[in-house]
Parts: sequence; C-alpha cells; structure tokens
Amino acid sequence: MHKQTVLIIGEVFIDTHLDIIDKNGPLVRLGGIFHSARAFASLELNYALAYYAPDYLDDDINEWSFFLHTKGCHKLGSINKAPNVMLINESKEAGDQGYYNILKDQAEYIDRDTLGSILDIVNPTDILLFPGRYDTSKIIKSLHNFDGKIHIDFHYDSENILSGVTREIETIILSTSSEFYKAVCCGTLEGLVGKFKDYNIHKFLIKENRGGSFCYLPTEQVQYESASYYVPSMHSVGVGDVYNAVFISNMFGTDIAKRMRLAALCAAKYAETMSYEKYHENAQLVNGNFNEINELIGIRLPWNERKQVKIYIAAPDFPDIDTRILDRLNECLLYHNFSPILPIRENGIATRDLSYMDKHIMYQKDVALLEDCNLLIAVLLYNDPGTFVELGMIKRAGKPTIIYDPFNYCENMFVQHTPDYFCKTVIDVIEAVYLCMGRRLGT
Repeated sequence: MHKQTVLIIGEVFIDTHLDIIDKNGPLVRLGGIFHSARAFASLELNYALAYYAPDYLDDDINEWSFFLHTKGCHKLGSINKAPNVMLINESKEAGDQGYYNILKDQAEYIDRDTLGSILDIVNPTDILLFPGRYDTSKIIKSLHNFDGKIHIDFHYDSENILSGVTREIETIILSTSSEFYKAVCCGTLEGLVGKFKDYNIHKFLIKENRGGSFCYLPTEQVQYESASYYVPSMHSVGVGDVYNAVFISNMFGTDIAKRMRLAALCAAKYAETMSYEKYHENAQLVNGNFNEINELIGIRLPWNERKQVKIYIAAPDFPDIDTRILDRLNECLLYHNFSPILPIRENGIATRDLSYMDKHIMYQKDVALLEDCNLLIAVLLYNDPGTFVELGMIKRAGKPTIIYDPFNYCENMFVQHTPDYFCKTVIDVIEAVYLCMGRRLGT
C-alpha cells in the first residue's frame, strides 16, 4: 500500500472563545476538522479534507487548507440557515465548557459532492471521521468497499451511525467527557465493549482528559495506557482532535504505546497556544527530540479511579456568604468525576441555639469526613479560622492540600507555604488536583 494519506471528514465551525478576548473581541478561529488538520500539518503528514460548512466560509477554508499543506480540500456539502458558529464559554475546561452551536436546530445540510468521487481523487489509506448532524450513516455506507482503515470519533452526534455495518472499523475513539461514554457506555470499558459487541472493532481509544488515555484491543485483550503531560494551558478546544490525528498516524509503526505518548505530548503543546506558527514549531521540537522527551514523567489518573478520590472542601459555606465560587468548584470537580465533600451541606451548620453536645457531635462528624478524605481544598472566601484549622489538621495528617484564594485574601507567609499548591483560579485548582492525586507514569 502507498504512503499513508488520511482523509478527514466532518464539519468546519467558527470557534468563538467568549472567555479569551483580544483587541477585536472574543478570539475566533476555524474549528471542527481543522484541529486535526493542524496536527497533521505540523508533523508534515499527508492528509486531505472533505467537509461540510456554510458557503460563506469556503474562501477561508480554502486559504487555510493551502496554508496547512493539505493534499486536497473537498466540499462534501453546504450548511444552510445556520452559521456553524460555536460559542465556547469555558476554553480551559475547568468544568463543562458550555458549547453552543448558534441556530443549530434549523440547519439544513445539502450534499454538493459524493464521497466516492473524493475517494477516487485523494486515494486515502485512512479515514478519520467526525460524525455530525449531517447524514453520517450515509457516509459510513459509502465506505463499505473502502479497503483502507476507518477511525471514528464518537464524541458527538454518533448514535446508530454503524447500523448495518459489517466491515471492520479500525478505531473507535471516545472521550470520558462525552455523554455517549458516560451515559450510553456507563463510563466503563465493559460498557463500551458491550455497546459495540455486534461490530468488528479492532481497537478502542479512550481519552481521559488530564488523566491520560488508554487503548484496548478486544481481540488480543491487550490494553495500553499513556499519561497526560502538564502544561500551563491556554485552552483545551480541539486538543483531543490533535491526539486523534497523531494516534492514527503511521509514526512509530505498530508501537501503540510510543504513538500514544507522542499524541499526548503534541496535544499538550496544542493546549499551550492559539498560534499555529508557535504550535508547528513546538510540535517539530517534540517530534525531532522524541527520544529525549520520551523520558518525561506524566500524570495518570483514570476516569473510573477518580470517583474514589474524596476531596474535602474547607470553606465558610454559610447562608449569609456568597458561595457561587464554591458551587462552581464543586461542579467542576464533579465534571471531572471526583467526589467532592461539602461538610456543612453534609453534616449541617452549627447555629447558636445548638447545645454543646450537639455541636460536639457535629464536630466529630466533620473530623470523620476529614479523616476519610484523600485531599483537602481550602477555599478562602474570607479569612475564616475554621478553614485554616481544617487545613492544618489535614496537612499534619500528611495528606495533600490546596489553597484556592480567588480574592487575594491570604497574605500570611505561614499559610501561603503550608499547602502543596496555592491557586488563584479554578482551572489552577483542577490542574493541581490531578498533580496531587495522579500517579507518575514514564516510559
């Protein structure tokens, strides 16, 4: 078979980052299949595009395709009555990112070309398919006689697209943040394999966000895993798509574990910047120095293990205090599948009319929660003495601690140097949790 050429199939969006503001307003760039395209281009791999998009984007798509050295850019269909603008509220994925596709419910998909004719022109060895609201099942059926490998990202809009498919699918790709994995597959490998038991799947790739990833080959019953690599992230949009591109490439041949590590490193570098030029330079450095970089130690914290991580949130969680920051932190920890503990909401609040004995019982219950936790996060909504006492008790017990000081209340040197991590933002807290609880994984 000739040199690998990957045909990426899917939609093109205008990613609009509402929380990243430049001089012209919210930062925007081409999204959708262009995230994977940037990865292929940065590593100088052969690829082509087959896309659905509104007609007004065609000039930009063609211009960027030329800039990213595609081996062909083909329009599968138009999207009418909707702009394919994706609003993104939370770029760094501290929690749910709040994606919103403007006017998506009225969008009309009009086929402009046939996949068969595009295959004849591109002659790809691999297909990387991102399902969408277009007729994905029709695309799948068009690939029935395709003699190359098919890789499908099942993150969005993927229900029933394999109905009636009998040919082998090389890779099913999922993210633990997708509702398909969490709800349909019950968030487990067993649920995933059971969901696809009627299909011929060669391997499953599960991306576990900041906790790493694993790849399972059901026929061989072999599982590979890879760490994630910490970087000060600017965003997480399209990072998984970059991972997909590197993972399905022929780099390192059949060495899946090595390819997973390269994919994780390239994905991490993508999260650092919105500049393609900077990303291209970084990806080239990673690839060119992989033997040395391969020795780096990463973080591994699987999705199903996080539920066992009990996180005690020490804070003045009182009725007369604005606790929206506390609520946000709790939601973010749940999003990442951790088990946060809010002691006041669990054991009640000690009011003045309680007897000494009742207060003592409540205190003992809180201490029991502290002793049972794996990690403490002290949230400084103000300089609350109870929060500092809980911090000191856990630190003395030898467990990891994080201070979250969103309002810059903490000026005390002793307090600042007590925790393992001192954080100012919720995304810093989430990343610190992974660093505290994840096991170190190297080569």
